[in-house]
Amino acid sequence: MNKFDFSIIRTLRTKWGITAEELARRANLTRATIAKLEGGDSNPTIETIEALSRVFQLTSSELIRLAEVAHCEEATTKVFQADGFAGTHIWFPHFEAYHIRAVAGVRKDSDMRLHENTAEICLVLSGKVRVTVRGKSHELGPGMALRFKALYEHHFDIVDNSEFLLIHHNVV
Repeated sequence: MNKFDFSIIRTLRTKWGITAEELARRANLTRATIAKLEGGDSNPTIETIEALSRVFQLTSSELIRLAEVAHCEEATTKVFQADGFAGTHIWFPHFEAYHIRAVAGVRKDSDMRLHENTAEICLVLSGKVRVTVRGKSHELGPGMALRFKALYEHHFDIVDNSEFLLIHHNVV
């Protein structure tokens, strides 16, 4: 099975509302090259990837990632309960999330040894959470979110009984 399927070019082209001929013109490629890619019958050169990426306003690596053969992955999950926090840890390679419930008055300091080159997103579903990053506090209520580099010193103060998501993803 091929690792890449560049027929995603057809999907991108349709999303942008342009014809194959127009795509070929904008990318300075032949219509035949576009047809081969869209049909899944060809692997593009680096130059072709760069030309198509410019048209779709993507980086070359983003276009290559889109062309990776799609498949579904099941998460590794683990229920946890500690220090006033309870929830589920959901883990995929390069991505993890925590669904957390916490009671008012609890404070959780981040352990920098657990973080690498990731960003962290805190999305509050209910209640109120104060997130302090590098000494600056942000009070978040339902529907509010904050994103920051996970390596930064940070902690969470639970102001009201809360339910929230913590999402870690690689920084590109």
